[in-house]
Amino acid sequence: MKKILNIGIWVLLAIGLVVSLGFAGYEQSTMPCSGIGVKIDHEHENFFVDEADIQTLLLDRGDTLIGQSLSAINYDELEQLIMKNPVVEDVQVYADLHGKLNVEVKQRTPLVRVFNNLGESFYIDEYGHLMPLSEKYTSRVIVANGFIKDSYHNTYAMNLGELATVDSLSKTTLLDDIYLVAKRFENDEFWSAQIQQIWVNENQELVLIPRVGNHKIVIGDTENLERKLNKLMIFYKEGLNKTGWNQYSVINLKYKNQVVCTKR
Repeated sequence: MKKILNIGIWVLLAIGLVVSLGFAGYEQSTMPCSGIGVKIDHEHENFFVDEADIQTLLLDRGDTLIGQSLSAINYDELEQLIMKNPVVEDVQVYADLHGKLNVEVKQRTPLVRVFNNLGESFYIDEYGHLMPLSEKYTSRVIVANGFIKDSYHNTYAMNLGELATVDSLSKTTLLDDIYLVAKRFENDEFWSAQIQQIWVNENQELVLIPRVGNHKIVIGDTENLERKLNKLMIFYKEGLNKTGWNQYSVINLKYKNQVVCTKR
């Protein structure tokens, strides 16, 4: 009998909880929107967009969100609107228990800035997507320039990260090689500090410009990139540390098992 009574009490509590939650959910859905709160992710210290930009975007839609019933707000539509901003990687829009509309925005993270020979400049982000420059903020990242023929508009839809893994497709653009080099340096403390520029010469070869040492580093392409960087590191430690960092004008890593240098 006692066991049956205990089961009955638990059943009544569960029903009460469900009813309470349902009532709270109904009450929240009929609640008017009391305001808009925007949170921008500045994890990588990028400031391409700010809270005022998002507020303006939402309030300039031709209707007003504040005062509307939360159930009448199309959250997916708001997210799609914000995602049209090319510097936004992800967004979440939701209402809290106090009727406030919360917007959480994650910005895209540039990896390298490209200057092509068409007079265009743009970023490649950490996932291999192209993104435009911003009038609001300039990201301090490695620069790629020189004889780069790829235009922004012809390459915009490509995912360079995926393209670089398909040999038959990677030859259609040089940007995938630039992306791979910049990606390799991204979380490497030494190389990210040492290499400041990727130069593309007239032969479409990649040339690295260091911060320390008055020399150019020819890597050609990204084939065996890790092996080339290992050769360079050994040469730095066992060669330049002894002869001096300004002894050579060119360090060529294109050839297998060789470091070919041109004296200044």
